[in-house]
Amino acid sequence: MIGIILHDNRNTLGEGWAFLPGREPFRVRGLYDLPNDAMWISSGDFQDFRNRGQAQLHHVRRTGYLGLKLSEIAQDFGIRIDGYHAVEGGKALVIYVQHAVRMAVEVYGLDDVMRNLQDDTLVATISKALPPAAPSKDMLLQKLAAAYQSWSSKYTPFMDNSVRVRLRFNRMAYAEWLLSNPVPDAGWSHALSDVGFDHDAVMAGTFPPTLIQAVVEFDGVPAELAELIAYGVGASRQRAKRTWMTDVEYRWISRYARVHVQSYLVSSTCLPLPTGCQLPQGLVQDRLVKALPASGIVSYIHCQALMSSKWSKVTGGNEYDLHSTWLRAHDRAICFEAALRMQQAGFPVSGYGNGSVIVNVDREKLVDLEKAAIAMDFTNPRWNALLQEFGYVSPDHSH
Repeated sequence: MIGIILHDNRNTLGEGWAFLPGREPFRVRGLYDLPNDAMWISSGDFQDFRNRGQAQLHHVRRTGYLGLKLSEIAQDFGIRIDGYHAVEGGKALVIYVQHAVRMAVEVYGLDDVMRNLQDDTLVATISKALPPAAPSKDMLLQKLAAAYQSWSSKYTPFMDNSVRVRLRFNRMAYAEWLLSNPVPDAGWSHALSDVGFDHDAVMAGTFPPTLIQAVVEFDGVPAELAELIAYGVGASRQRAKRTWMTDVEYRWISRYARVHVQSYLVSSTCLPLPTGCQLPQGLVQDRLVKALPASGIVSYIHCQALMSSKWSKVTGGNEYDLHSTWLRAHDRAICFEAALRMQQAGFPVSGYGNGSVIVNVDREKLVDLEKAAIAMDFTNPRWNALLQEFGYVSPDHSH
């Protein structure tokens, strides 16, 4: 059985409400009060969890266990878990969480929950169940790491009257689109200069998959646009030196900035993702199952497992393979276009990635944000709950 605990103060990992599906909520003094015959997901953040020595509790996981914080899942489904809403909201939220974990256990064949779900996150568990990409030589691994960017951040001041909203595409539809993109396979040749690099063919998508060593020049690019491109600016908002990019990233960045190619590697083969890397048939073969909220969460976790770095026992560090680097590049490309449209519509963007865009918006513009988000095919969050939280009513009650 899967339960959740919503701490009164998630930074202390102390008192809070504990929830199990089909049972009445009960108060606990902290994580040590939780029964050990269930697996619990805490609303506490990762750093708090580690710093306070709670990792030794084998039956407790952190808030990001599903690749998403409990608060993010709640907002996506229109569930309020703040303050006095925690009791009723937690009852609803735990159903979504248990359903998602049970579905993952079923479709990936994880028959023994307590034995097979020992990893820090479900993303890590599913990553082990997927076939690995073809091994890459050390020279290529270094370039893949330099081309990898998991999140894109833009500094946006958070004003007193602002609300931070994560706009998200339908998870299942997004996962199917992302996994439909081909990836390079093997047989790389290295050009030590830009000689032979066909810009037009790369832009048209007719050039083979390419890793490009490049310098991006933002002279003449409006500051707001340059910040939104966020080349090398990840979740920490610290700019990292980026020296390589995929052809996927080259195609959209070169529409806005000057990209100076210094050298490049070309793959001789471009193939669809292996069948074992596609979404499990148990998720997609029935249209009613595909439409379940739990299926969307599991499809999101599946994509995160493919796009995440892999721990190498040989190097003692994280490595990025061809699948993760190329899928991340596709994710960043489509999320940038969505972020740009939101920014052009007048909504300040603070970050994008993982099929989502985060905006900081004045509370008085929430209704306008809802209209813009629906027009741009964002399906989450559930707007009625979010608007009601701040005293507004959605003009479209179907959302």
